[in-house]
Amino acid sequence: MPTREDFEQALELAREAFRKRNPAHQAARAGVNWVPDAGAGSGRGRAEVLFLGTVYHVWAPDGEVEYGAAEGRTKDPALWEKIIVLHYFNQADGTVLAGRYISFKEIPDGRLYQPNFEKRAVQPLLAAFGADPGEALLCGQALGGKPVDLGDLAVTVPVFPRVPVTVVFWRADEEFPARVTLLFDRSIPHYLPTEDVVLASQMLAFRLVGLARERAASPPRGA
Repeated sequence: MPTREDFEQALELAREAFRKRNPAHQAARAGVNWVPDAGAGSGRGRAEVLFLGTVYHVWAPDGEVEYGAAEGRTKDPALWEKIIVLHYFNQADGTVLAGRYISFKEIPDGRLYQPNFEKRAVQPLLAAFGADPGEALLCGQALGGKPVDLGDLAVTVPVFPRVPVTVVFWRADEEFPARVTLLFDRSIPHYLPTEDVVLASQMLAFRLVGLARERAASPPRGA
């Protein structure tokens, strides 16, 4: 398991990479809004990065990451949040989405990370939604997702502006148990390293399961 020191080192490396880039140009490549700091000189301002429905501000020139003011959060993002947001921003090269799906195994080094990916992303989704994938669709739509015509039910969720992830469900039948798979746009290596694809998928699963629990705990309308 990574230690806090490992995370802090990874964060400093990500900030160092950020400082070497033109933030306004990089924001365009990442498909995010760039807000210059008026009167403070070129290269100063913030990028507004949307990650799973939450806005993060990435400040130039230092690479500090904070929640957007509208999020109303008083605490700083966790170290892993700062790292993955910076990794997305730094790696984005503006490649146009291919509109073609690939499995996790087809991502560079995907087979190496496959067991971890299955454990951290696929299995939680299957446990939570295998018997009722329709609930996953509703939760995915709450994150800005859209239904797509794959499997028995599928939803594509914008994890980052240029990292759509499609969750596909097959219901159990007489021959096969319920199944879940995650599909990615072929362009994903241009936006995230493979290890971060695992983390992004895990967090998508976490958010979907969390939303389902919130829905289950909320009283029906009119009750």
